[in-house]
Amino acid sequence: MAATLPPNGPLNLDVDLQRPHAQPAEPHRQVAPSSVPTLYGDDGEIENTRLLTPCSPDTPVEELRRRYWQDGVIWVKGLLDPNLVNDFRAAYLSMMDNGTDMLKPGTDPREGIFNPETDWREFTLPGAPRVAAGLPDTGPFVENAIKSHHWSRYKEFKDSVGKQIEPFIGNILEFKDSWCLPRSLLRCAVPGGSITPVHYDQIFLRAGPPTSVTAWVPIGDVEVEGGGLIYLDRAHDIGAKYEEDFSKLNADLSNEERMSAFNKNMEKGGWLDKNASRFGDQWSRAWPVGEYEAGDVVFHTPYTIHAGAKNRSPKGRVRVSTDLRFVDKTKPYDERWTFLAYSENDPNVARKTALRKQAS
Repeated sequence: MAATLPPNGPLNLDVDLQRPHAQPAEPHRQVAPSSVPTLYGDDGEIENTRLLTPCSPDTPVEELRRRYWQDGVIWVKGLLDPNLVNDFRAAYLSMMDNGTDMLKPGTDPREGIFNPETDWREFTLPGAPRVAAGLPDTGPFVENAIKSHHWSRYKEFKDSVGKQIEPFIGNILEFKDSWCLPRSLLRCAVPGGSITPVHYDQIFLRAGPPTSVTAWVPIGDVEVEGGGLIYLDRAHDIGAKYEEDFSKLNADLSNEERMSAFNKNMEKGGWLDKNASRFGDQWSRAWPVGEYEAGDVVFHTPYTIHAGAKNRSPKGRVRVSTDLRFVDKTKPYDERWTFLAYSENDPNVARKTALRKQAS
């Protein structure tokens, strides 16, 4: 499917953009770095970082809409009740600690202090991350991570925040019927663990048009160096061009393979690059990042290029977050996202592939 731009917020694609893995003919404007702690990826320091500019829920909707389409991302401070968020953080980390010794003994689950006596590799997320790392997709942590997606406590939390977010983002994007898709992802990132490589979300939602919006919800405070999301500056034009070129490469594949983020033309895990610093240099763009707090929500377009920095929390905090996707229910969308993650009918190709390999 070629990249079709949403009618209520067209992107300005640079005509000089070349095929994926090639540099743009004209370098993007350079942004003077702010006072940002040094961030790291799996390959060392991430260069050219700066602070993401936040906004408040009271910002005029016209300004929020303008910034969403201009920057590809809006960071909304205090949209949710921080007590609701932190209460769920404590419950989730208590559940995840069961049988895994993830948390430092004697510490408050709400703080979520990682147990330094354990091996961070044991806490690699199930599915694509473990497949890409060559790790078995089994064990107590994997079982807890999968169970958490069907856990009644998470369903209650997701329903509560989803109902708060639906009218807010629906108003910004002028949805007729704003809806939080049933499939969502609940994640934790321990200090020292592997990063989330560079990607854009339409890769995983390409069975529908690029009209969804991702809401990244930090569950608890995340220091700048605590492994939160980083966003390539105004790079949703680049994401759209990547998807257009991938669509051409995938044209001769079966429909199922063409829609897959893990087909033969994609990188392992559906990523664009594991090295965020190199990718940013390639496109001459900075990596904005925020000091996120409980109650914040970060919205981004399906073409917004982003990654997760390595968690180097000075306090040793485990980063917890959930990814929610919102669509206009009256318009087409990727119906694969109506199945709960890790359910029997979940079309999670990476995990099913891993389980088949382990069974053989």
